[in-house]
Amino acid sequence: MGPSDRRVRKKARTRREILDAALSLFERQGFDAVTVEQICQAADVARGTFFLHFPAKSALLHEWNRQLASDFRQRLSEPRGSAAAEYRMLVDHVGQHWVRHADVMGAMLSDFLTHPSGDADAEDDLRALVEEIVRRGQQRGEFRGNVSPRLAATALLTTAAATLAGAVFREGEASPEEIRNQLLHAALHGLVQPKPRIKWQPSDAARARV
Repeated sequence: MGPSDRRVRKKARTRREILDAALSLFERQGFDAVTVEQICQAADVARGTFFLHFPAKSALLHEWNRQLASDFRQRLSEPRGSAAAEYRMLVDHVGQHWVRHADVMGAMLSDFLTHPSGDADAEDDLRALVEEIVRRGQQRGEFRGNVSPRLAATALLTTAAATLAGAVFREGEASPEEIRNQLLHAALHGLVQPKPRIKWQPSDAARARV
């Protein structure tokens, strides 16, 4: 294994160590309160090293976005199951981090709302992953085909952002599981009440033939 391979591995390791240190600080102090200097100290890197990997503190949010998507992709089994099941798994995956890193998750999704087109060409973030699952569901006939996958992904992530920001539920009004279930139902089924199933009853003529 050559020197270039070692450099690539070292660069990736340093990048991950900076991200991990930042997430730990965000969890304790909140995203807005943490400074780049504190992150550098926690990660034991120079300020120049930080900016070599991340042009600004907000870039950590984009990196975490991609990391969440990458982690979820690794959980997808082959052959792939139903798109609806994967959609539910993704909401659960995001929800787990929601509970553990509520502040940074809120900051990440708020950044998405503030700069919705900033990562429009990204192919490895959460929005791209949701779009992929929706598109696959449409191709398999599981999801309706007259909704843009990008609209579906944006609707899911912006709703999650509004919920995390406290714009939907008051404190203590609903448990994380209840919020997750409502978010899933709104994303997959909307407000339409499912039609009641009509139990088949044989006609008099059919009963007479039995």
